[in-house]
Amino acid sequence: MLSVRLSLLTALATAADFMARLTPYRERLFRLALAQLKNTTDAEDAVQEALIKAGKNSSEFRSEASEYTWVVRILINHCHDLQRKSARRLKREISGEASAQQASQIADPRAQGSENIELSELSEHLISAVNELGANYKPLILMRYFEELSYEDIAHAMRINLGTVKSRMNQAKALLKTKLEARGIGGDYLG
Repeated sequence: MLSVRLSLLTALATAADFMARLTPYRERLFRLALAQLKNTTDAEDAVQEALIKAGKNSSEFRSEASEYTWVVRILINHCHDLQRKSARRLKREISGEASAQQASQIADPRAQGSENIELSELSEHLISAVNELGANYKPLILMRYFEELSYEDIAHAMRINLGTVKSRMNQAKALLKTKLEARGIGGDYLG
């Protein structure tokens, strides 16, 4: 009985230690979730759920990638689940009617009014174009350019080969360029 309690206490302490190491990443995770979900409340909930799941499953972390990369994968999976549920619900509510897309504006309502910076027209076009990318491309662009992850970290987070990351990134850049040119915006913004 005592050994069961000790192992339970040890597991809880390990999970708490793991969670404490992830705390500094909370804002970065929030920005990534916000870019995916476009809703502050949903993004905060998604980060919380991802951190809880990471803490509960900390014993499964194998150090093949960084802890941050592992949590990013958990967060992206959770965001995709939320988006699928939302899409199904919306599909039922709309029942086949087309919905108008609204322009995205990312502003954190938790910040003071003077700290909220309205996005420039170019930024709005870029974010809108990124949001139009498919599930194979959008997470790659977000992780690379919004979270500044290396291609290797992206490969670990997405559980795909490095060559696949590079190939999809080139395809994503080409799609973005086409989408921006269709909006009358030229230039090579993604390097």
